[in-house]
Amino acid sequence: MKIPFNSLKIQLEPLDQELRAAFNRVLDRGWFVMGPETEAFEKEFSDWLGMPFTVSVNSGTDALILSLRALGLKAGDEVVCPSFTAMPCWQAIAAAGCVPVFAEVEQDFYTLDPKSVDQLAGPKTKAVLAVHLYGQSCDMKGLTKLCRDKGLFLIEDCAQAHGTACNGKPAGTFGDLSAFSFYPTKNLGALGDAGAVCGKSSGLEKKLRLLCQYGEEKRYKSVCLGINSRMDEIQAAFLRVRLPKLLETKAEREALAHAYMEGLTGLPVVPPTERKDCGHAYHLFVIRSEARDELAAHLAEKGIGTAVHYPLPGHAQPVFAENPGLCRTGDLSYTESLSREILSLPFFPGMTPRDAEMVCAAIQEFYNA
Repeated sequence: MKIPFNSLKIQLEPLDQELRAAFNRVLDRGWFVMGPETEAFEKEFSDWLGMPFTVSVNSGTDALILSLRALGLKAGDEVVCPSFTAMPCWQAIAAAGCVPVFAEVEQDFYTLDPKSVDQLAGPKTKAVLAVHLYGQSCDMKGLTKLCRDKGLFLIEDCAQAHGTACNGKPAGTFGDLSAFSFYPTKNLGALGDAGAVCGKSSGLEKKLRLLCQYGEEKRYKSVCLGINSRMDEIQAAFLRVRLPKLLETKAEREALAHAYMEGLTGLPVVPPTERKDCGHAYHLFVIRSEARDELAAHLAEKGIGTAVHYPLPGHAQPVFAENPGLCRTGDLSYTESLSREILSLPFFPGMTPRDAEMVCAAIQEFYNA
């Protein structure tokens, strides 16, 4: 393709020597799990986010599962979450033995609507999962107040929100716990699977460290049921290379987003909307088009890659639609229309504003045909 949807090769090329040095450092040390690289990354990430602790885990999905377990949620407890989000969110809730309650998203920002959460929260509801989608912050003021008033736990899913802020505070600093993914395509990505949970309570940190290592209080002494969810030393070393560059790549994403905004002006598509007083990390650049599929086909013919994030909402997934006892849902008419219209355009550090202009020209050509 002339312009790929994403290219990790292009993104990582400027870091080639630093990444190879990090790999060699771990290889020479001969310590590959739960070592000094992971310990250093946890401290550096905590300092970067401004949170008391970071517990590294195997993936963003495990970060969500272990967050729910650390907060004491049990089988049958309900967790309100957006239906319009990535699959790991609902899968994690179910894997923790809980019941996802699918809520609607806000029309301008595509993030969890506090009004929908308020309507759906019931006697069995114990927590709310706020997903900062595409790099856009949720309405954390509204959700924080709602959870406080109803006595609900608040978990932030920050998988797409490294560097997002809301009212001057970083995403990941509002809830009882926050879950991060470092999957390679994320704004802060490893070179394999990795994740983390951040929080403020020393009690929750202790629970999380037990849960991610077989419930071991000390070697060969298990005090609770846990799992094996550990970040490899090599991934921690790679993340330590990329973390100091995050603000730089965030600026690249913002410049690219602005180039798109300018190029799409006047076209019959809906570009992203930034929430007032909140930064946008621009993990993805997602537009809406009533002719989404036809537009995507046209761009493909021009050698321009696109993707759809996400074509099938949670409540419409066969696992839930065919087993209604596994979930609860409300009115999701906007989510359903949104899933038919969204289209992710090429977007990654290393892509140039000129590339964005070429994509916009191809979109202009489609609508002028």
